[in-house]
Amino acid sequence: MTSNEIRFECRHRGDASALVLVPRIDGAPLTELIDGFEIAAGMKPAGDTYDGLIPEFFRFGPMLDHFLGRSTNAMGPKTPVLGCECGEWGCWPLMARITATADLVTWDAFE
Repeated sequence: MTSNEIRFECRHRGDASALVLVPRIDGAPLTELIDGFEIAAGMKPAGDTYDGLIPEFFRFGPMLDHFLGRSTNAMGPKTPVLGCECGEWGCWPLMARITATADLVTWDAFE
């Protein structure tokens, strides 16, 4: 059953220094969901191109606000929800429009 529940995995990069935040939708890492979509769609490059966001590498502000779409508007109307596998969100971000109401948060219009 799909509930569209979102949680966040917090882990350290391979060098154990920086904290990485990866959204998980119904238990599946968003990185894997995006990989599957891009591979099935025949996109190039596809698979293993995204990783979580590293808050210390950019001033996102409070991460709760960020993932509710209330972060800085420096990136335009969309919010980065994943970064590049290299650790820098700016070189290959997955962006989404985030709309939040009192009881529902919607991520859509991914690019």
